Amino acid sequence: MPTHTPSASGLEPPADWRGRSVRKLRTTGGPHAPERVRHWLQATAHWLPDEIESNLMLLTCELVNNSVLHGDVDESQTIEIELRATDGGLRAQVTDPGPGFRPTGRTRDFDEPGGWGLVLVERLAASWGVEHDQRTRVWFELAPA
Repeated sequence: MPTHTPSASGLEPPADWRGRSVRKLRTTGGPHAPERVRHWLQATAHWLPDEIESNLMLLTCELVNNSVLHGDVDESQTIEIELRATDGGLRAQVTDPGPGFRPTGRTRDFDEPGGWGLVLVERLAASWGVEHDQRTRVWFELAPA
């Protein structure tokens, strides 16, 4: 399995990413969407350091799951995932046709199950945000430690 090459700015993508540093997946929603995304990420982002690859997998699949559960994105609709190598890191974006949301602090009791996805995004990503137009885009950036 290929490994990453550190560079002065952070991560150096493999040769097949250079000059075309964007990778995209379009998949249908529904309960199997996170599984399809996990398989794609394993094949696409294997060059990343283990910690960044794990965080990418966790956060992207959590956002896809949120699209399905909270955005009601079913098998008749499309979720798009975009990965982009940046100067020193990686940006991931999940786009869906759902109604969107406004990020707020956690208001639920810490003993309640569920509702931790955006807490994970907040804690593990270097930065993140939500954008709306006719679609909802949630993005985050990961950088090496």
